[in-house]
Amino acid sequence: MSPVGGVGINLAVQDAVAAANLLARPLKEGRVGAEHLAAFQKRRARAALITQRLQIMMQNAVIGPALEEKGPTRVPLLIRLLTSVPPLSRIPASLIGYGIRPEHVATFIRNTSNH
Repeated sequence: MSPVGGVGINLAVQDAVAAANLLARPLKEGRVGAEHLAAFQKRRARAALITQRLQIMMQNAVIGPALEEKGPTRVPLLIRLLTSVPPLSRIPASLIGYGIRPEHVATFIRNTSNH
């Protein structure tokens, strides 16, 4: 992961939650197989890919040009809109805070962790 946006740790935590949700029962039953790992990869691969593409877009559109400029840097229109128009400003905040595919601990895990 690129450091752009500081979302690598978010993605790692989401991966951990998805892994727990998908693997908890098979692990407890001693029957984890390649199909479980493939299910995890299928579930999380798209979120990682989209996140990385968004990071590359930000790198190429904003950070790279800012580092190369000798004078004032002009922020692209889309970025200015996403940061200055209140309804639109929720989009990057949501992507950074929640990610492309938010994960939540499964109910069966939450209910058994208190015992």
